[in-house]
Amino acid sequence: MRSPYLAALLLAIGCGTGDSSASGDAAPPADAAVDTPGPGCWAMSPRTVTPEAFAGPTGVQSRLFALIDGAQTSIDLQIYLFTHTGIADRLIAAKNRGVAVRVLFDPDHTGNANVRGRLTSASVPNRNAPTLYTFMHAKYMVVDGKAAVIMSLNFNADAFTNERNYGMVTRDPDDVADAQAIFNMDWAAGGGESVQVADLACTRLIVSPNNAKQRIVELIEGAKTTLDVEAIYISEMTVRDAIGAAKQRGVNVRVILDNTTDNAETRAYFMGLGIPVHDAGNFFLHAKLLIADGVAFVGSENFSQTALTKNREVGAFVFEPAPVAVIQQQFDADYAATN
Repeated sequence: MRSPYLAALLLAIGCGTGDSSASGDAAPPADAAVDTPGPGCWAMSPRTVTPEAFAGPTGVQSRLFALIDGAQTSIDLQIYLFTHTGIADRLIAAKNRGVAVRVLFDPDHTGNANVRGRLTSASVPNRNAPTLYTFMHAKYMVVDGKAAVIMSLNFNADAFTNERNYGMVTRDPDDVADAQAIFNMDWAAGGGESVQVADLACTRLIVSPNNAKQRIVELIEGAKTTLDVEAIYISEMTVRDAIGAAKQRGVNVRVILDNTTDNAETRAYFMGLGIPVHDAGNFFLHAKLLIADGVAFVGSENFSQTALTKNREVGAFVFEPAPVAVIQQQFDADYAATN
């Protein structure tokens, strides 16, 4: 018999994977302005607070340290790979000063063993995400129920020294509440507890396996003038073909890919269409970035079928001019520095 928490999770995943009317991505009501949908149910519903964007590795460690050290009541972290003992020790210090800390791991990643043991020895609650997902690949943190960090970087040493990653800190109440609801659902399911299903039919967040593929493809298909891509790899054919179609309809497309055999077919496809493809520069390319007409996707989702439809992943669109400029500036610098 299927357990109650698994049934609840399957229900949650069912929301947003069917037609657009079921996913919360339908057109706004007839009496609502097309450019101001909401509240909070569309990927680009206006936020009440402008997010902060960042490009790693520069400054990311100090930003995360400040958020953890400044926590007053709670820190919830869902992370795929966690080897950075400095962050672990700050989480332990937060717990020791009375902050409620919880850490949710991918159940299969052996690289987490050292930090998991460190946290357990310090009585910091931690557990595995539910095995419903192929991988628990998300990388996000909710602090005090007031701020959510959504990013592509893991908590490994290289992420803070030589990896290109992107992320955002959002203090919009809807964004934070949705990230918290996802964490609470996965935490309860991972422990076999009663699950409060997150309402992922109404969220700005880009969540796998719920709405990620649909929303990412729609962002690419909606590009009219410019489309920039910086990614470790692209293997999902719908995403790849949508990027190619953008070029064919006259969009100025630029791509940076990791120069590995995993990208050989995609690289050849893009170059055959006249899309310039640059290699990563003097950094390890771990990003999963799209920028379409001034709207940036940041988050944990790689552009693969598994990431978009089977994993637990969390991302978001950044569409406010100031934070998008931070992301665009880094992409432009990376593109100019490579060939």
